[in-house]
Formats: sequence, structure tokens, C-alpha cells
Amino acid sequence: MPPWIRDLHGGDEGAWRRLDHAQGAAYETVLAPVWPLVQDLHRAEFTRHALTVAEQGLGAALTAAAPSSRLRDGMWEWPGVPGGRDVHLDGRELVLLPTFHWRGGPLVQDLQGRPVVLAYPAGRGLPLAPDGGGTREEALTGVLGRTRAELLRALDEARTTTGLARRLGVSNATASAHAQALRTAGLITTTRTGRSVHHERTPLGGLVAGDSP
Repeated sequence: MPPWIRDLHGGDEGAWRRLDHAQGAAYETVLAPVWPLVQDLHRAEFTRHALTVAEQGLGAALTAAAPSSRLRDGMWEWPGVPGGRDVHLDGRELVLLPTFHWRGGPLVQDLQGRPVVLAYPAGRGLPLAPDGGGTREEALTGVLGRTRAELLRALDEARTTTGLARRLGVSNATASAHAQALRTAGLITTTRTGRSVHHERTPLGGLVAGDSP
């Protein structure tokens, strides 16, 4: 466990101030420029859920948000979770938290005496061109450049440097240089097995490339 986590758990005021400042900086840098879009996406998501509840019932809405789950007689069952998991919903408040930057599976918080909270990936994430100025592909190319954008999209599965070079029609040295730039930005990872070097996207790289949840 990192020391700063221990400091938070211990109630250190300095650690909590640093976390508060970090959260504020993250919001101003990442979310504030697109916050009106985030709000629009949330409104559309909740409208979709409201229509599903009205037309098909709560069980259908929960299954749509968490495909591995099912609602049965007031019990929210998660058979897909290792060991299984049951959440008692009968009469309890349920809070839905759709997110457009989380690409993992649904996360459930079930604490006694508190509402059940479901955070789940919604939609395809935040577009790179929120003002409608061009397609996602064009926006990605404008940010990264054509070759690096194509390289990132080509990593829909792990590939070697040679495989990337052939896919993009460039030399191995060029593919390696562009891969290094994307790796430095945290968009891909590189592992070596014997003489082979394999590249694959990080979760951030997948989000930027437009992976579906």
C-alpha cells in the first residue's frame, strides 16, 4: 500500500488536502472543458433508463446497465461474479452512476443502512470532438498525427513491432519510434518475450481509440 493511502486511512490532514487539490486539478483539466457535454450524456442516459423502466420494468433496466445481473423477487442477483453475489433491493434506494470514462465492468456498493450504488460504463465514452467538428477518427488524427493514430487503432489486439510496421506500411524503426511516443504518453504498453516485442493498448489508450465498453 502506498504511503499516501496509509496517511489517508490514518486521517492525516495534509494527505486529505493533497487529495482534494488533486481532484480539483483533475476536474479542471479533464472534465471542466467538456462538462456541459457530460451533463447532456447523463440526461440522455437517465432518459433511456426511465423509458426502459416504464416499458419493460426495473429488472430490464438493471440488466441493461449490468448485463451479468438479474432482478428476482426483490433480490438483485449477480451470478457472473466469482462466488456469486446477491443484493437485497426490496424497498431500498438505488443510485445509478453512469460514467463515460470508465471502461471496466459495473461496480456495486452495498453498505448496510445506505442506498445501493451502481457505477457502470455508459455509451462509447466522451468524444474527442465535442463541438461536432469532424469525426472521432479525424479528431484523433489531429491530436496524435496520422501514423500514431493509425498505430493506436491497429492495436485492437497485441502486435509486434514488425506486425505494426507491416500493417502501417512503414519501417520497423518508424513503427518503434511512434510506439515509444505512445508508450511515453501512457496509451500503450510494451513487453519483450525473447526476441519478440509486443505492444498493446492501455485502458487509457483504448478509451482514446474509441473502444466500446
